[in-house]
Amino acid sequence: MQNLSRSRWFERWAIFVLILVLAFLPRAIYPISRAWNWHMRSVHFADALLTRNWARTYQRYHPGVTTMWLAGIGLKLFAWQQGLTSLQLLSIEPTKPSTLDSAVAAGVLPIAFVVSLCIALSYFLLCNITEQRIAFSGSFLLALDPFYTTYSKEIHVNALLATFMLMSCLFLLNYVYRGRRIWLILSGIFAGLAFLTKAPALFLVPYVALAVVADRLGRSGLAARRWDRQPWVPAHLVRLLRELLMWGGAAAVVFVVLWPAMWVEPIGVLRKMAERVLYHVETPHFSPVFFNGRATFEDPGLRFYLATIAWKTTCVTLPMACAAMVFALLWFRRNKYRKLVWLLVVYVVFFTIQMGLGGRKEVSYLLPVFPALDILAALGLAQGAKALGRIRLWQRLPTAFVLLALALQAGVVIPRHPYYGTHHNYLLGGSQVAQHILPLQDQGEGLDLAAQYLNMQPRAQRSVAEIESRSALTFERKFVGLTSTTSDPRATYRVYYVNQVMRQLGDEEWREAWKADRQTTPLWSVAFDRVPYVWVYGAPPEEPAAGGPATKVDYQLGEHIRLTGTRFSAESLMPGDTLTLVLIWESDGEVVENYTVFCHVLSASGELVAQRDGRPIYGVRPTPSWRAGEVIEDSCEIVLGTDLAPGQYEVSVGMYDLESMARLPATNANGERLRHDRIVLGSLRVKAPRSGGGAD
Repeated sequence: MQNLSRSRWFERWAIFVLILVLAFLPRAIYPISRAWNWHMRSVHFADALLTRNWARTYQRYHPGVTTMWLAGIGLKLFAWQQGLTSLQLLSIEPTKPSTLDSAVAAGVLPIAFVVSLCIALSYFLLCNITEQRIAFSGSFLLALDPFYTTYSKEIHVNALLATFMLMSCLFLLNYVYRGRRIWLILSGIFAGLAFLTKAPALFLVPYVALAVVADRLGRSGLAARRWDRQPWVPAHLVRLLRELLMWGGAAAVVFVVLWPAMWVEPIGVLRKMAERVLYHVETPHFSPVFFNGRATFEDPGLRFYLATIAWKTTCVTLPMACAAMVFALLWFRRNKYRKLVWLLVVYVVFFTIQMGLGGRKEVSYLLPVFPALDILAALGLAQGAKALGRIRLWQRLPTAFVLLALALQAGVVIPRHPYYGTHHNYLLGGSQVAQHILPLQDQGEGLDLAAQYLNMQPRAQRSVAEIESRSALTFERKFVGLTSTTSDPRATYRVYYVNQVMRQLGDEEWREAWKADRQTTPLWSVAFDRVPYVWVYGAPPEEPAAGGPATKVDYQLGEHIRLTGTRFSAESLMPGDTLTLVLIWESDGEVVENYTVFCHVLSASGELVAQRDGRPIYGVRPTPSWRAGEVIEDSCEIVLGTDLAPGQYEVSVGMYDLESMARLPATNANGERLRHDRIVLGSLRVKAPRSGGGAD
């Protein structure tokens, strides 16, 4: 018996670890986070905690406190490790390309781990109230739910809301089945975490009350008796009230303890939350919603969320969740899980109705119902396997049925990595049909690939890519050039994405350009399920000094920067012309200061006759953003004065700190320091203009 007990203990913990790994890896590897607002709020929240400015821990009415705790810890640890400031984390001060992308990953990791840990814990909670096969199937489907996984890979509130609501519900179900008050208290604790995450978690209040009251009525037999003949009804009401207060008290303690703003201004915080929640419930989004083939500012109604459930579930979870309800009806008296099924159905139906009543519609708002649908699907799988077992064709047929369904789920989901949001239910036609019903690309899928493509093009660092503002930050974190969110005459590339086109986001700014570009072949595009997601039009920027001679040089500026090559647009010009000077820089990646490059034209007597100072590549790539071994191709345009006398002039460059005006020490290949820390690149001949305006 002891050996059997140890074997079962080992088996359960082995499954727990398996589910934890299975859930964590898809969420942690290559996170895609389109939202930037919660990144910024997490940094501000962490700064407020570190400075003990408790009032500033109120950042948003959502309130998103759990997101800011977890992401803030990850971001601050990353900043400490990399030596970054909060201003750099907020993209106010320059950082190296991909640094912010790595910071986002660091912020996502704690969220992904907590979500995965709760999914693994759900296995134990389901084991308490169901059989092990159902518990394993349910936690497996939770780990590989593509819609759930998508929102667990970003710094946002949706995944944590769904997770904490699920845990509160599972602990509540354990209380309903087991009757131990510790389960009710734990349900309240997770409800408090859900309240700290997002306002729709308030749904748990009436749901818990309904579940507890229904359970008590069922246990005591009050439903089948006349109330006026029960003198002990008040005692039961007192007990019910005590249970609900116990649950609510646990939630309230968590809500206050984990949110420092509640320590100093509780009434003000709650009032602001209530005002903003009511406003957003009644007010539609300021941007159009795509539904059923058109973009509209009108409320698409409950059908929007019914379509979300239909296409965002999988070919396993949708039919099996429906099967669970069918079996609960057909085997009403023989089905020992019917109460569990109907409590989960009530959870799904009433939360969907609650969100459908709001004026704002987004597919992500319905995420909390998907974990419940996964557990329903596990119950449907078990009941389906039981029905197959009655056929008695093959003893292992029920087990094979469950394993085949789970393998199908994995086969559908895992190949989507890391773009799980591109999945749409194959039973309903997949993305080919879904593109006419629901908005695609909620997480900016494919924009990172577009940035990587442009980074490989000639002179990528001096390229300007134009993209609609709502997904610009997703693109900008990967792109080494300049990202513009407005119609920019300097733009060399135009990037369009399917969510922008479907919802007509800011279409007055890009409509005509899009119409013209669609008549040509894009430079590059990416599609998922044969549905295009991103298009790139344009051409690489011209070589700034294509006709000039190239010269290799070797100069050191400070400890971390080298000048390795130059190119002049011409060796002789006339007054009023523009000299374009290309500078090839290299760095060891350790530059901290933001240096300014100076390009000077000096007369034979040393007089400064023309100059151009500025950050490298027009400020797109300041020196702190230079990576180790990266070649920076900078250029400087110097306009010569119209009254400049003919003759030979000296062209020189260097760097200085704009605040102190101190120049960066410059040395030649022999280590000798240059006079005035100025690198002389060569001479320029200025020709006298002819009397008729031509060259001599």
